[in-house]
Amino acid sequence: MPARIAGLVAGVALVLLLGCAQPSEPPPPVEVVNKELGVNLSSLPAGLTVGENEGRNLELRPAAPEKKGGIWFDVGPETHAVNLVLAVNDHQMLIEGRPGGEYLGAQDLIGDFGSAFYSRGRFDQGSDRLEETVLYVIHPTGNRLLSIRSQYPAGTDSAARVEELIDVVSRMDWAPAPG
Repeated sequence: MPARIAGLVAGVALVLLLGCAQPSEPPPPVEVVNKELGVNLSSLPAGLTVGENEGRNLELRPAAPEKKGGIWFDVGPETHAVNLVLAVNDHQMLIEGRPGGEYLGAQDLIGDFGSAFYSRGRFDQGSDRLEETVLYVIHPTGNRLLSIRSQYPAGTDSAARVEELIDVVSRMDWAPAPG
């Protein structure tokens, strides 16, 4: 009889424990807004965190400390016409002018953000070999160049880093600025 009571007590305790356990919910999405740059991300892609968001500085970093690199945003001045091809050509010259510079090419993209290009290259910085991918797109205001630059150790996870960059730009609010 004592074994039966112990089994019953253990069963009741298990039911109470399972009944009280709350299912873990994913954290709410983190919206990132930088008014000076005119950049609004509805949420951060998994694996990224905000490194800096002050003034004209917006930097995203990998959440995992062992994953190196970062993503930086830059908005150019107002202009009559944004030339994405010229921006890609300038990036190619910049990469080739760095120590060990090797330009890896560019790709035209189309999405909710309109027309865009990404441009990639590798170079040496000290004893490190880095890869840089820059996504060039027309700013949501329509009259400025928005460049989103990702830098990371070369050759480790290039395809995933390009996808991450495209994921970032796909989370931007592309509504026209209120007028």
